[in-house]
Amino acid sequence: MVLPIRTAAVPIMRRAMMDRTWCMKWLRHPRPVGINNRVELPAMALPGSDNDALTMNVPVPRSEPASLSAMVDVLVQAGSLLLQHGADAGRVEASLQQMEQGLGIDRIDAVVMSKTILLTATRQDAHHTRIARVPMVGVNMNALSDVEQLLGRFQQGQVTPEQLRQALQHIAALPHHYPRDVHVAATGMACAAFCQLFGGDWAALIITGVASAAAAWVRMELNRRRMNYFMVVLLTALVASLVAGSALWLSQTPQSALTAAVLLLVPGVPLINASIDLLRGYISAGLARAATSLMVFLGIALGLGVVLRLLEVRL
Repeated sequence: MVLPIRTAAVPIMRRAMMDRTWCMKWLRHPRPVGINNRVELPAMALPGSDNDALTMNVPVPRSEPASLSAMVDVLVQAGSLLLQHGADAGRVEASLQQMEQGLGIDRIDAVVMSKTILLTATRQDAHHTRIARVPMVGVNMNALSDVEQLLGRFQQGQVTPEQLRQALQHIAALPHHYPRDVHVAATGMACAAFCQLFGGDWAALIITGVASAAAAWVRMELNRRRMNYFMVVLLTALVASLVAGSALWLSQTPQSALTAAVLLLVPGVPLINASIDLLRGYISAGLARAATSLMVFLGIALGLGVVLRLLEVRL
């Protein structure tokens, strides 16, 4: 009984050795495989089975184009620069949609919120999604103008994708604000001019200029220390109101000085963007901007009210 079993096992062992040798050769010298090809393993007879052969088809996964990820990075960088420097959500989304043809992308789906950009780019059967958190930098119209002009030139074919990427990196590396001394002096003069418009006398004008300049310096210092945004608003309002309130006895129009001294904190651009976003249907972005503006107004009112209470000022 032993001899027939060994004799029957020899063909099976030879077949297994031949299949093993073929697989090793195939692994060393594989056939070129396209995107839509399937790898067919050689037919193998199963001992004791009614089927003569078994064919296994293994699908090859499609590889994402290497450049699609880089193009999404360019899109996210452009959108982030627009959003963090004061553009509304509709403007950011429209700018991203205009870039798809120049980048060779079939479709761009973007969701723009107050501090986040969710973007999916599609090219043929490849998809790439990126979520970017956009930090709060502040309004910078120069940066907005530079990015808009750059995107316009790119859409006209005057700028290549690589040049666009380098130019966006250059804009992002530029300083976001003017020098501190210039910023403080300009803030003081602007608030003093508003005091004049409100009917304040010369004494109120000087008081407002000094108070708002001091408040601007404090705000920049607190921002440099990365303090909470709403705490910065509250403390800045306290400083502006305290400096202005301590010299109100010099003016015949104290209400003008107190009102104008805190105008540097009024979120003008966020309020406008909130209205535009709500009217255009970007509800999430609009409500977020409106809530932020409301918190800023509450901080201004709280700081001003505390100083008026402490100094017992009656307007």
